[in-house]
Amino acid sequence: MLDEKAREAIALKRFSLISPVLNGQVKNQKEYFDALSDKPIEIPYLGMRRYTPKTLRGWLYQYLRGGIEALKPGYRSDRGKYRKINFELSEKIKQKKLEHPEMPNKLLYETLIGEGIISPDKVSLSTFYRFLKNIPVKSLDKEKEGKTKRFSHEFINELWQTDVMYGPYIKEGKTKRQTYLIAYIDDASRLCTYARFYYTQNFLALRDSFKEAVLRRGIPKMLYTDNGKIYRSTQFEYICASLGTSLIHAEPFSPHSKGKIERFFHTVRMRFLSTIDPTSIKSIDELNMMFFKWLEEDYNRKEHSSIGMSPLDFFMSQISRVNMCGDIDMLNECFLIRVNRKVNKDATLKVENILYETEEKFKGMRLEVRYDPQWLKDNTPLLLFHEGKKVGEAYKVNFHENAKIPVEYIEDRKVVSENEDTVDFAAKPNPPVISFNDIID
Repeated sequence: MLDEKAREAIALKRFSLISPVLNGQVKNQKEYFDALSDKPIEIPYLGMRRYTPKTLRGWLYQYLRGGIEALKPGYRSDRGKYRKINFELSEKIKQKKLEHPEMPNKLLYETLIGEGIISPDKVSLSTFYRFLKNIPVKSLDKEKEGKTKRFSHEFINELWQTDVMYGPYIKEGKTKRQTYLIAYIDDASRLCTYARFYYTQNFLALRDSFKEAVLRRGIPKMLYTDNGKIYRSTQFEYICASLGTSLIHAEPFSPHSKGKIERFFHTVRMRFLSTIDPTSIKSIDELNMMFFKWLEEDYNRKEHSSIGMSPLDFFMSQISRVNMCGDIDMLNECFLIRVNRKVNKDATLKVENILYETEEKFKGMRLEVRYDPQWLKDNTPLLLFHEGKKVGEAYKVNFHENAKIPVEYIEDRKVVSENEDTVDFAAKPNPPVISFNDIID
């Protein structure tokens, strides 16, 4: 019996096999799946396995209909709202999108309703958005693009590069702290889609920066990283898979493969860091405000020698290719942190050493907890999932309020209710004692 951790690992492996097809890296889908089926594939927790082209294509259709959750073994391939969109209907929607690649998704939805292809009673707008975000639609409009240098992608958001650079030390109060710049570069336009200085180079900083980049510039088809620990985390792999982004790691000891992001860091050092005095900066927020101003007014708007125009102008010339997530709630869900917890006998569980309580029916169950790190700082409930389906919520324990709740004596004492003035306890046998008078006698 596979546990949730094993199912997630297998789902991520399956996604890695179909993602080249999803993101247009494969010219001939049939040849690609035939080649994969010719050799054994190492699957986490299962070992070496061979799969037929039909099975591999099945994973592709499952992902298109249900996202990363549908790739977990033992789950329904049509789990969730996507079963409202069958294969025949999905082909009609994709064909219409191919015919009108620049049409806004909401207008496309209304057009399909008007033509009687879909019914709003069966396929909601949010379901439609969720389905469309997983379709790698290529524009049929053969727009004339300027020549790019060799090894560069022709179109924006095909590939982003990301890395971490050591920044200056900042003194806040009496403490001097190292800063780190996490940045993302669009391979085609050289646009910096987002960059920010942090005090740490961990998963939370990576998650925050990547989410901001996606919110501002859309979802990339591929993300190219080095082999750093934060880029290898299962949490980050799950975020990318939920978005439909292929996570690609550079070959070890090949710094030349990240040339564009390294050149960007060189530009940051020469044109930004060389112009500021770190000793006069009082906080990391002040440093970031100065950096954002330089990034938008200088780097992104300055002509780049490789493309003959500014990164921003190049990016805007292909703005129709940007895949923005139309449903902000769905986007937030993709970035939730996922951990597995067993619910205690008192219906409580701990996340980051914070105690939460949930419904009695979950006692003893192992559930997946999803949350935003900000929720741990306020009273937002955490989301509970079982087998990929939301089953409830967990609320932060309020010890002060719980102290006011009437106590239940469950062994040899009666239940104390708010209306009782006295409490009767069951009689207990007196412990054996020796009288002092007996000893004297």
